[in-house]
Amino acid sequence: MATNAVKASNVTKFDSPGGDNIIPDGYINTVEKVWLDDYTLTSNITLTNTTISLATLPPNKKLTGIEVMIETSASQTDQTVALGWSTDADGSAWGSIMGPTVITHNQTISSIVFPGNVDIGNAVADTDVPVKINALQEVTAGTKVTVALKLNNWTATTGTIKSIVRWT
Repeated sequence: MATNAVKASNVTKFDSPGGDNIIPDGYINTVEKVWLDDYTLTSNITLTNTTISLATLPPNKKLTGIEVMIETSASQTDQTVALGWSTDADGSAWGSIMGPTVITHNQTISSIVFPGNVDIGNAVADTDVPVKINALQEVTAGTKVTVALKLNNWTATTGTIKSIVRWT
């Protein structure tokens, strides 16, 4: 029985001499860059529709991954989190990388790993919410260069948001 063998776009270009064999910069044989950062939540802070900038990337770069860990001293129940660009200020684009997701656990840690999964909570009592995560390989350009965490209806006494943003 014969099996089908196909090639992805850049493998086809790489294997084909002549013709359209130009592969854009950053798609093969590239070095991944990393931006590590953190933000400390101060005492008795209330965040309503708040944007926290996590990383500013150069133009014409490809987003390859984001990891965010939100650690607070109080429960994160019934609060909304999203990932987007700092320019996603209007409601229609809020969370263009990962749409708004309501946290439904009563834990103090939430993590987002993109690509991968969203682990809303850190214990048996958590509720993982499947969410659509967009923007893998999205090219930064124009106003889409600063990756931002969007928080809405958050009240916390203390805490830290740690992030890792990757691109080529």
